[in-house]
Amino acid sequence: MNGPLFSLRNVTLPASGGRESPDCDSADVAATAKKNNQGIDIPRSPGVRLNAITLEIPSGATAIVGLSGAGKTSLINILAGFETQFSGEMKSHFHSDSANRLPLFWVPQSGGLWPHLSVEQHLDVVSGEVLQNSKSGTESGRFSKRTDELLSLFDLNHRRQALPAELSQGERSRLALARALGSRAKVLLLDEPLSHVDPVRKPAYWKIVQQIVAEENISMVFTSHEPETVLRQAKHVICLDAGSVVFEGSTRTLYDHPPNRQVGEFLGPLNWFSVSESAAFLKGRPENGDVGIRPERLRLALAADSGLELVSNPFVGAYCESVIRHVASGVIISVLHQVPDIMPSIGGRVMLQELGATS
Repeated sequence: MNGPLFSLRNVTLPASGGRESPDCDSADVAATAKKNNQGIDIPRSPGVRLNAITLEIPSGATAIVGLSGAGKTSLINILAGFETQFSGEMKSHFHSDSANRLPLFWVPQSGGLWPHLSVEQHLDVVSGEVLQNSKSGTESGRFSKRTDELLSLFDLNHRRQALPAELSQGERSRLALARALGSRAKVLLLDEPLSHVDPVRKPAYWKIVQQIVAEENISMVFTSHEPETVLRQAKHVICLDAGSVVFEGSTRTLYDHPPNRQVGEFLGPLNWFSVSESAAFLKGRPENGDVGIRPERLRLALAADSGLELVSNPFVGAYCESVIRHVASGVIISVLHQVPDIMPSIGGRVMLQELGATS
């Protein structure tokens, strides 16, 4: 797909009068979205969930991030065509290239599962494959090959006959995502997928998602609170704060050059130095404003003639956290940095080295 998936111009969503994500048939969303492409002009209320948003969402993988209540779900719902009480304009620029392929499939936070269908029926009904006989899969015991593959990939084989009400939250999350992938829709809208899945299992399922969207040429827009997921899955990122877009661009740009601490921390741990802190703690760095440095780009080293003193260094896992005092001023900061080959002693003089720094 070339060009943007969605274009939004001055989209504002009031704080009241909205709708909540239902347990509904996501396959119907494409028709609803098409009907609402031009938006609905309504008077603005004093409070808004989304505030005059103007942006283009490209093809590929885009993540929408922000604190709880920032407007992530509201934006996804507008893209899906479910949330219609907004002013401004929203247009979609994609269509299905096959009679058996949906243009859009939406997975709300609830999963949107069909309560009367079993796990395997959820997958078979969206597969687009015709069974070898006229009987239903339940009657014949025969489901499509794709259904069997997805059940295996998302560890749902043992729950084939279960209804949604009989599943755990994690199983429902996996089923909702497997169903979306099984639809082979051109665009997937995923509102915090796998949010109820055990953290140790999430990376494996996200690898499956990555593989399938690449093979099927699927674009996706998803919301997430997980920096590692955003970094691995999304080339493009939209950051929301209080209903407004505070950053929109490539994920790598946000990671390498965050505009401020809060936005930068959406993509993981970040050391943020004010101008005065940079002058005191980062020797030799040009004083050209506040600076954010990721832990892997910061090194702590012994330096007998330094004006910095190591106060403590609590263990935090992948990185070291060191509490450092600027002796002359008494200012104390905490920084995350690479694990050194030899950890300086508490009370020893140290220096911070920014790796790959450019003026």
